[in-house]
Amino acid sequence: MHLTGNYVSLLTGALAVHASLFGGNSNSKSEAADARAKLSSGWESVTVGSTIKLAHTKTLTRLQLPQVSYGTGSQQQAVTSFGDTQTTKGLWLVEQPSKARGSPIICGSSVRLVNSDSGHSLHSHESHRAPISGAQEVSGFDGRDTGDLWTVECDGDRWLRETPVYLRHEETGKYLQSLAGKKYGQPISGHQEVSGGKKPDTNAQWTAMEGYYFAHIK
Repeated sequence: MHLTGNYVSLLTGALAVHASLFGGNSNSKSEAADARAKLSSGWESVTVGSTIKLAHTKTLTRLQLPQVSYGTGSQQQAVTSFGDTQTTKGLWLVEQPSKARGSPIICGSSVRLVNSDSGHSLHSHESHRAPISGAQEVSGFDGRDTGDLWTVECDGDRWLRETPVYLRHEETGKYLQSLAGKKYGQPISGHQEVSGGKKPDTNAQWTAMEGYYFAHIK
């Protein structure tokens, strides 16, 4: 194990895993570019098999599954955005079944995000409304189906770490969003509602930050 600053690189056989233990928050495109420049070549992409935290770019909160069920709608697990960057409830495994581990996520391709704590998939469905905003509900689904697929909309050819992207729900066309003014009370006080929005705006930008990343295979 080799420790350099905030990054740990683990090498097991032919597999290399890069663990960004303490993520930073970039407030401009130039700062984001500077941060990416500090990443070693081969580590700058989000790749299949990586386990990541997604920062809501506008509020700097993290996408989480607090393991509380909705009282209305689907009654599946609630998905929120919250400021705690240390909890494992905000770690998501990046799946793309047709691709090998370490393959970069290509812009315009679809991924499944699976919560590493619970095994629930990031899911949405047109038939249920989010409890606060009334937008399309986003939930944690204990299973796998086409409602779990999200298209990564990004600039360039692949999804880069510390660079904002949009996640568009493949079945319904809605964008994963979080609204700063829509917050829950107890038992998840202060957590922002996460829902499906109609357009790719600043409420729907997400950035891959902390996590355990597999090296980009050539």
